[in-house]
Amino acid sequence: MKTLGAGGLAGLAGCTGEDGDGTPTEDGGGGGDATPEDDLGDTLVGPDGEQVTLSMVYSTGGQTTKTIAQFVQQEYGKLGIGVELTGVPFNTMLSKYAQNTYKPEGGEERSSFNAGPRDEATSQEQWDLMLGIGFNSYPRTPTSIRPFWTSEEKREQATTNFYGYRPSENIAGMLDEASKETDEAKRQELLADVFGILSHDQPVNFYEFSVDLNGFQKDIEGINPGPSIGYNSQQYFRGESGSTPSVTGAYSVGSATDAKTLNPIRINDVSSSNRLELTLDTAYTLDNNDEVVYRWVESIDTDDKQNYEFTLRDNLQWGAGYGQMTADDWVYYIEEVHQAEDNWAGDVNQSDWFRGGEPIPVEKTGKLSFEVQLPEVDPAFIKKPIMWESFCLPKGLVEKYRDMDDGGNKLNQSKAIQEITYSGNLGPYTFDRWDRESVFVAKRNEDYYLRDVEGYDGVPYFEEKKYQVFGEQSTRLSAFETGEVDQVGVPSSKAKKFKDLDSTKVIQTPNAFCSILAYNQRANGWDQLRTREVRYALSMGVNKETIVESIDRGYAKVAHTHQPEYSDWFDDSKVEKTGVGENYGAAKAKRMLADNLSGDYSFK
Repeated sequence: MKTLGAGGLAGLAGCTGEDGDGTPTEDGGGGGDATPEDDLGDTLVGPDGEQVTLSMVYSTGGQTTKTIAQFVQQEYGKLGIGVELTGVPFNTMLSKYAQNTYKPEGGEERSSFNAGPRDEATSQEQWDLMLGIGFNSYPRTPTSIRPFWTSEEKREQATTNFYGYRPSENIAGMLDEASKETDEAKRQELLADVFGILSHDQPVNFYEFSVDLNGFQKDIEGINPGPSIGYNSQQYFRGESGSTPSVTGAYSVGSATDAKTLNPIRINDVSSSNRLELTLDTAYTLDNNDEVVYRWVESIDTDDKQNYEFTLRDNLQWGAGYGQMTADDWVYYIEEVHQAEDNWAGDVNQSDWFRGGEPIPVEKTGKLSFEVQLPEVDPAFIKKPIMWESFCLPKGLVEKYRDMDDGGNKLNQSKAIQEITYSGNLGPYTFDRWDRESVFVAKRNEDYYLRDVEGYDGVPYFEEKKYQVFGEQSTRLSAFETGEVDQVGVPSSKAKKFKDLDSTKVIQTPNAFCSILAYNQRANGWDQLRTREVRYALSMGVNKETIVESIDRGYAKVAHTHQPEYSDWFDDSKVEKTGVGENYGAAKAKRMLADNLSGDYSFK
């Protein structure tokens, strides 16, 4: 998950005009499909006789999220529904609204994005609608969407189902079947069915896939543009085109949101991962062509696409006296953290290491090698976010806290985790300081292991690298314009400006994250949201094309399910489209609401 809203502020989408100060005009386009004979009334009223008013929380970190929230409020107004808006920082939205709490009978209270049954596990703050979150669609490995769409009742798999969705069909089983299917045509059909079901169920309103506009200072070289831009960021340098890389001063990234945590066990957001990856590489990554780029892992061997052997480089050293990284570290970490029955450490990605409810066997095959033994053939395994870009912690560190009955809190609060003292030579930089909601600074690692690999001599090429948090977009862009920061996400409204400046450049790349408007189907959400047709009607009532064209200035694509249309797994014949063409309009949406809300609701 990550905060989204990459377009430019252009007034409310759907408006045919805009006042000079950016205030939307009232002639908001669309929704004009009602006729006198089928008009149901202007206001939806509930059992108390008052207008139905829904609460929407949105992230203030997104570049256009507030504008989209206001537009949805406007669109729902045409349906006779009021919307109360609350803007909060992204991390606050996750911790107080998305995260929920549950105390099983006779057990300890637990908090996570799916802590328990939707009737009992609720968030700290009430909400009905949530805006500003993007879900990775994993077009390389689409079965990785399992944590989002498995029924919340299957808690160990549905780790990110914070909205309490229960599918109309067995999505988890279909994804399991697709994971082991080697016939590409059959696999495509299974996955296309899944994305059709999601478009039918509308657990959230899938409204757009944005395009990333990556702003760099003109003198930053070594960039490889593409969908995996940044995979080789160790090789960025400051200089002229064609010049030889050399080590220079600092490199700064302007960010809208801070990290939530530096604990790899608990990271499930991009901002946190970005900070940690300054100090720790991962097992391996993928380039723009989906080819493996080896990092800690030196080779991957498989003869049957079921058993995968990973061999580590022999020059990897932990810090803080934990010695060489070996297969023992990985096997212990997988078995005692990822697969721990009680999830003692609060692992947010634990479901990745299970198949059919059973842990995936992992076996040490040598000092530096271990084998992952899948229960079924899985030809896409190395591209899934399991070993791909996976972190590890030293066995000696983890075992100190393994038997403590504190939910992993002492490990989480330890100096080793908070200051990444164990990083050794395992990343391009070493931790220097983290001023919360301000700046994260890391210094060049003089012992970086990757320098021994051909093509990486001398990396990284900056004395320090830092992420600076700017809560206001205008402040962030001003810092970029003046050269205070070297890299920043650029809103579409400012793309031309920064393309035309002599000092900056803008690189456009596709984004695999789908922007969603989540519907809270738990006990502290509007109870009518548990009805599929109600959710469907609300999705029909929001004009997606106007969001894309007016708010995001065309730097996005309309979404209808959790997969982009260019994906091999998207089948237009199976996807139900909402919020566009004949499937957009206030009258249609109101009629569906009237036919499917409980008898205590009516239009007046």
